[in-house]
Amino acid sequence: IVEHIIDRFLNIGSKHFYLSVNYKSKILKAYFEELKPKYKISFIEEKWPLGTAGSLNLLKNQVEGPFFVTNCDIIIKADLESLLKFHLKNKYDITLVASNKEYIIPYGTCKLNKEGHLSHIMEKPQYDLLINTGLYLLNQEVIKMVPENKFFNFTDLIDKMIKSGGKVGVFPIDETNWIDVGQWGEYKNAIKFF
Repeated sequence: IVEHIIDRFLNIGSKHFYLSVNYKSKILKAYFEELKPKYKISFIEEKWPLGTAGSLNLLKNQVEGPFFVTNCDIIIKADLESLLKFHLKNKYDITLVASNKEYIIPYGTCKLNKEGHLSHIMEKPQYDLLINTGLYLLNQEVIKMVPENKFFNFTDLIDKMIKSGGKVGVFPIDETNWIDVGQWGEYKNAIKFF
């Protein structure tokens, strides 16, 4: 999956990749050492798990300009060049890629009134939500907001950015353009897809 993700970025001219590693890091390092890729891989060593954004602090003074961050268990078909243009044009500090996701509850759901009595039943309600896919575009200055050696998720970083008056954009993609292979059912779908 990591190779597939890297291939998507190679197509737009990216040549240097940072992989944040902790659990089973030796396996990943050995894999890429044996692979001998034609691009540069640098490993960011987390001494302990730092969350989805905590290791960004270890990138201080290593990146210039806007840079992409992605989870390693997602496959996204997005126009990365359009994403970059969208980010720059709107002067966002962080842009996250989001996908529409439709959820249908396969049951009738009970709605209660203030007294706790049944008000009505909604038969198989449908919800349309905008889901964070795990692909982001950040300005390099955002790294300063990530605390050192502290567990810190992307949701924490986004909240901190918004509270400080920063701009966070949402770049929408179609539901069919992303797969979360960290979910067993989706992993099976990804195998079928490929």
